[in-house]
Amino acid sequence: MIIAVTLFGYALLMATGGAWLLREAAWPANAPRLAIATWHALAASVLSSVLFGAAALAVRLHLVSTDLADILHICATNLRAAYATPGGAATTTLAIVVMIAVAARAVWGVTTVLRRAARQRHRHRQILELVACHDPEFDILVLEHPAPSAFCLPGRGHRIVVTSAALGLLSRSQLAAVLAHEQAHLAGRHHLLVGFSQGLALAFPGIPVFTWGHQQVRRLVELAADDQACRRHRPSSVANAILLLAGAAPPAAALALSGEATELRLLRLTSRRLPLRRAMHSTLAGVIAGVLIAPVVIAVPALVAAGMDYCGLT
Repeated sequence: MIIAVTLFGYALLMATGGAWLLREAAWPANAPRLAIATWHALAASVLSSVLFGAAALAVRLHLVSTDLADILHICATNLRAAYATPGGAATTTLAIVVMIAVAARAVWGVTTVLRRAARQRHRHRQILELVACHDPEFDILVLEHPAPSAFCLPGRGHRIVVTSAALGLLSRSQLAAVLAHEQAHLAGRHHLLVGFSQGLALAFPGIPVFTWGHQQVRRLVELAADDQACRRHRPSSVANAILLLAGAAPPAAALALSGEATELRLLRLTSRRLPLRRAMHSTLAGVIAGVLIAPVVIAVPALVAAGMDYCGLT
């Protein structure tokens, strides 16, 4: 019981306090890819803590023996004694239900979002094949439209789409920066990162680590794509392109330069930013690893020890 309470308490702490600290921190704007990893690690840690906590209530044995027949006989005898009371059976049943429900809900949320987005992208590609023209120079689809916009459709058969209005508005250097931004989305598989966070937010609405996590991941993938574009083009070109395309809403399931956090992105691109020190990077990477393995460190040794004692092995 102590193990389960500890794990549930850890999950609650990470889902609320940990998520709040990460949301309010300043460093994610300077290291968006690391921040994305941290949000996903935090979400995974919360889920694993709940699952391990339920397992601590449901599973009371760990088989470690060279004689499997003897160990099964001893443990079966003790299990019957422990679960003979209504309270023991109810606790075990509830724990199993919690494990199955949490795992199934998470899988449902993520698969629902990813499948829905894939269907939307497929429909968009079918329409674009009919109405858009391929530009061989830039390997993009040009869509005749009065609003300046550029976006990518990730996944199988990925495409970058630029409207005719955007082509007429952007300079050659700005267009190159836009394409680099969209290519960064495709290369980084940002649609999957956003999809996982959105799926967990759908599965567990109102829980800060999932709700805030999705909001922050959507913002952070844009910052990460900006950084990649700036490696090949001047930050001023990226910033000017954002200004010119600001307000253009991308289609559902698409990622676009004009997507999220426009003011923050312009501030990052037009001001001198100091990158995170290597020591800070290493520290944060260690924190991510610690957040991920903490539930395992808490649960596994204690479950092994409890199971061995419970089955008469100590």
